[in-house]
Amino acid sequence: MSLPSKEDARLCASVIREIVEQRQLRGNHQAIATLTIMVAKLFNKGIRERQVLLAEAHRAADAELFGDGTDPAVEL
Repeated sequence: MSLPSKEDARLCASVIREIVEQRQLRGNHQAIATLTIMVAKLFNKGIRERQVLLAEAHRAADAELFGDGTDPAVEL
């Protein structure tokens, strides 16, 4: 098993950081850990383009983190 390159790690970290900011997850360590795992799995499936990875991670977060429809980033 090889470690990802610095550029690959930066790509994943930037996607995670952007979603954390957009979804207001700062301080929610469990959600960030789950999001990190989701992004890593998507990356390992071959999704390497930033915009595609970001979109897929948002979709996965919708299903996994906010399956009940209570996304804190969406104001009522």
